[in-house]
Amino acid sequence: QQETLKVGHLTPRTGFLGQLGDYGFKAASMAIDEINAAGGLLGRKVELIAEDSVNPQTAVTKAQKLVERDKVLTLIGEINSASALAIGEQVARYRIPFFNSGANSDALRGKNCNRFMFHVEGCNTMYTKTIGTWQKAENKIKGAKWYMLTADYAFGHDLFRVSSRFLKENGGELINNDMVPTNTPDYSAYILKIRQAKPDFVYIN
Repeated sequence: QQETLKVGHLTPRTGFLGQLGDYGFKAASMAIDEINAAGGLLGRKVELIAEDSVNPQTAVTKAQKLVERDKVLTLIGEINSASALAIGEQVARYRIPFFNSGANSDALRGKNCNRFMFHVEGCNTMYTKTIGTWQKAENKIKGAKWYMLTADYAFGHDLFRVSSRFLKENGGELINNDMVPTNTPDYSAYILKIRQAKPDFVYIN
């Protein structure tokens, strides 16, 4: 009865998603503080044990550490789709719940989903169809030339697949797609290519 309820938080706090992940960690910390200030859960204090899941390989190692050594009851967090997919495999093995709070790949809700995964944010198909429906209503797709820039990892690949299909189905023309490394600080070369291509729209995956 006196033991704390341990919750594991995984999100990248370094690397190309570090800024977003750090906000996720701060928000989770605030939530735990609020819960404990209100008396905890079932009269027990909640303890947040957070780890930096900078990439999928690290995410697996940290998930294993949280479950096996820290004895957490559940995992929450993540914004990197590739890491979330890797964590999903681990929670299926350990049979503990994982609440994905920010990774958007369709695969997480589809072929790679399992009974221990729960998602509290939308997926790529939902986002694409939402903005796409508005674009159709505004006559911004049919006959228009589109140039896409796609983040070169699971989230971007998935978003490109969904977006390019929606574009084609509704009469748009994809004139080019550049795969952009996730740590790219300088977009001048892409901007030059876009200027030369003269698209009607630039679509960022």
